[in-house]
Amino acid sequence: MKLNKRLLGRLTAASLSLFVISGCTFISDPVSQMRVPQLSADKASLMTAINSSLKPLDATLIRPANDDDSSIFTEDLDKDGIMETLVFYQTKNEAVVIHGMILEKHEDTWVKKLVFDGDGTMLDSVDLRDVTGDGKLDIVTGYSRGEEKGMVVYSYSGGELEEILTKPYTKYILDDLNEDGIADITVVYFKRNEFATITTYQYNDSFKVLDELDDLDPYFDNYYNIVSGKVAENKEGIVLDSAVDSRSAYTTIVVMENNKLRVAIPGDVRTFKDRKIVSEDIDLDGIIEIGMLEPPSGWEYFDPETIPYFNSYYKWDGKDGLTFSTQLYNDPSDRFTINFSPEWHENVTVDTKSVQDKSLKFITLDTGETVAEVSFFSPAEWDRVKNSGWKLLGRDLDKMIGYRGELEQNTIGGEDGRVKSSIERKGIDE
Repeated sequence: MKLNKRLLGRLTAASLSLFVISGCTFISDPVSQMRVPQLSADKASLMTAINSSLKPLDATLIRPANDDDSSIFTEDLDKDGIMETLVFYQTKNEAVVIHGMILEKHEDTWVKKLVFDGDGTMLDSVDLRDVTGDGKLDIVTGYSRGEEKGMVVYSYSGGELEEILTKPYTKYILDDLNEDGIADITVVYFKRNEFATITTYQYNDSFKVLDELDDLDPYFDNYYNIVSGKVAENKEGIVLDSAVDSRSAYTTIVVMENNKLRVAIPGDVRTFKDRKIVSEDIDLDGIIEIGMLEPPSGWEYFDPETIPYFNSYYKWDGKDGLTFSTQLYNDPSDRFTINFSPEWHENVTVDTKSVQDKSLKFITLDTGETVAEVSFFSPAEWDRVKNSGWKLLGRDLDKMIGYRGELEQNTIGGEDGRVKSSIERKGIDE
């Protein structure tokens, strides 16, 4: 494919690299992953103490769903100079199936201090954070029993454990939402067609309600994504992606100002999309963007099922509007993603002769020149074209997915200098 110099100059604004994501998943229990020959004497002593303290004998250590790294948490929880280790384990054929255990290290020996019961059948989350402002680490846990979830905050001191907050939740957020320098806990609680509430708690001798939103619309299917962080320059907030049904969705932004929660961007026509898109910091600038589904120019009157939609991401402007951030094409089957430079917004479309799962041609609106192509080939077809400028993105069942274009690497967004790729392979076999 020949490209003129003017087009090549513009292509340097975009980026290219290929990532292979393995489709293999290995699952094993947390104890078996800690091989004794690789343990230091201290870790071996800890594992011996843990295993000898598990009751009954068939009890097994469990890992919270929000932590892929470890089932063993070792910290000086109460800041008294003595290290503690927290573990959770599961028992069978008992009324209570989840238990927590805390051990303390005295000289070279780990000693069991206490065991406590968890209120649920699954351990969803464990966070060790100072949420009371006393400089000590509190234990924040999420338990579930079917669709019901319950959060418990424990305070550990002097060998004793105390429950200081217990709340039902859909999602809890540990943050400083009112930005006063003191940690707070925000609980999102939702029951379909009944209620959707957001409550922020802060500790002052006990946990007290800072504010609550109790008039949010509950008439949707579920929250498929809730994330907190910067939602505008120097502004903390919560972004809630709501699934209206099995496909469509909308997004709401909630912030706190003067200790009062308010809806900054309501879930209305501005944030409605016909396909679920996860809100995230897509351009790595530290601010969460809202994803929107937009038809390429020229496709407005086609059958919606055939439209190769763009995912366009927008930031809250800090007032009552949204501003464009970046745009990408995400394959509906999540096999690859094409990222376009923000400067190309409203000047790149998809040729209307394109057909999903067959051939996609991305062109400029002003000149009609091709900037990227993705095509699906049979193995025999691939053998004929693989040496004519096509690069292999991967295999999907009996098809070879090829890419052809001249997009160059360009480091954009994020202080860590990570490359934002123009082409990313996702979950397909080589």
